[in-house]
Amino acid sequence: GNPPWEKVKLSEKEFFAARAPEIAGLAGAKRKQAIARLAEEDPVLFEEYQRSLRHAEGESHLIRRSGRFPLCGRGDVNTYAVFAEAMRDGASPTGRTGVIVPTGIATDDTTKHFFADCVDSKRLASLFDFENRDKIFADVDSRMKFCLLTLTGAKRPVEAAEFVFFAHRTSDLDDPERRFTLTPTDLALINPNTKTAPVFRTRRDAEITAKIYRNVPVLVRDGDPDGNPWGVEFQQGLFNMTSDSHLFRTADELRAEGAELHGNIWVKGDQRWLPLYEAKMVHHFNHRFGDYAMRKANSGDTSLPEVPIDRLGDPTYLVQPRYWVRVADVRSALRGRSVPCLVGLRKTARSTDARTSIASLLPLVGVGDKFPLIYPQRIGPWVVAAWLSSFACDYAVRQKAGGTDLSFFIIAQMPVPADDSRVGFLGGPIWFWIEKRVLELSYVSWDLSGFAQKVGYCGPPFRWIGSRRELLRAELDAAMFHLYGLDRDEVDYVMETFPIVKRKDIAAHGEYRTKRLILERYDAMAEAAATGTEYETVLDPPPADPSLAHDPSTRPEWADWYLGDD
Repeated sequence: GNPPWEKVKLSEKEFFAARAPEIAGLAGAKRKQAIARLAEEDPVLFEEYQRSLRHAEGESHLIRRSGRFPLCGRGDVNTYAVFAEAMRDGASPTGRTGVIVPTGIATDDTTKHFFADCVDSKRLASLFDFENRDKIFADVDSRMKFCLLTLTGAKRPVEAAEFVFFAHRTSDLDDPERRFTLTPTDLALINPNTKTAPVFRTRRDAEITAKIYRNVPVLVRDGDPDGNPWGVEFQQGLFNMTSDSHLFRTADELRAEGAELHGNIWVKGDQRWLPLYEAKMVHHFNHRFGDYAMRKANSGDTSLPEVPIDRLGDPTYLVQPRYWVRVADVRSALRGRSVPCLVGLRKTARSTDARTSIASLLPLVGVGDKFPLIYPQRIGPWVVAAWLSSFACDYAVRQKAGGTDLSFFIIAQMPVPADDSRVGFLGGPIWFWIEKRVLELSYVSWDLSGFAQKVGYCGPPFRWIGSRRELLRAELDAAMFHLYGLDRDEVDYVMETFPIVKRKDIAAHGEYRTKRLILERYDAMAEAAATGTEYETVLDPPPADPSLAHDPSTRPEWADWYLGDD
């Protein structure tokens, strides 16, 4: 069967798009205020909206509370999920059920209970995932992922289910390199908390990923008192871009109120408004990746141009956001936490993008909900940034990202080395070795002074030197591959699974430069391990050399506001 794929929730934007586009175009709180005014300004439209809202809420209440859909009647309910549950439950004990549904049935947070139950009860026979690139469904977006899900009756258990991912046509199901089997034990190893399905492109991806998870535990293992070795807490950013929009101020509004701009902080008397960072403004080891001040006015383009290198080389340069928030609101959103900096990663990401796990350190600023934050209690947040930014971690994440969002349940099941990991060829605990490199990569502007002082560095920001940054990141990536226990051929293979990175490198350098640098550092580390010697960095002079740092006299007056105090 092919059930309907519809959210059981009224979308205000969709409802008003044809009826009152001026309301649909408003954001968050302003749209809700305009809807409320309809009761007097257009009571007929308001009544139609209320009826539609009542209808959607009634359906949602029935699905969630009737007991008919105990596994899929959760979260933002979609009709495809409750149809799949009803169809499975309607099968005879020895029958089979086949259903065409979005691949999210096996990878998303809202359907994890249903899929885990199918796995644990051995009722999952096969899942064949397709991208709609060849327009199998002519009226569905070409990027849409759907699957052929086959389930068995309760008395017809399947010991190992068959999988294919990223198929474009039915003939792809016959490719032995793409078709593989996974047992419930395999799924529990890779996704122990949710039993959701990984999205392996090939049999080798399945083998390498299983090896990683045999070598390295997950970040958080539910139900295990020792299952959170880093002591992490998660937060969906500091501000919801819709429901918290009444707290936001634009530059024009603040200027009209008499505030003055210092760097990217607005000041009026003893009041301050901090920049509100959005996910598109950051990238690996770069919290100045996108600048709203550089976007062309009234272009209609929501993307941000990349900040050029000459600006990144200026330690006093700060990006300008779209909105600002009061210091008091940021402090409240931190919920009493005292941290020198923030660390998180972009929520919107696909396994087909150039990179999937895109993390960064941020100063203590406002952060939108598309940049989930991680607070580790037993290790520095800068170590988390290095781990999340590595190709090794990114590769593992890509095996799980079946949709467009990195939900917390995916992040919690990422593989992470133990917090006391030691690597002999690095001369001791690896986290100290990592810290020095993250410091130089991240502390390139004065607004991260709080982070620098926390790790014991009181000098000025480091210079942005492109060739040196390449080597710093290559060393970090090589060390992470060693920590994950991958051999050289596996590292070579993993790097080939980032085709966009490879294509950009070849266009810029005539070779896959990123892979070559990482393999060279990997080999040097392997040689040090084999000979019982300490790895010698190729970074000369060492990071403490003052020639790498900027002139301390360039320190701007606003730098003190980024030290983590009030």
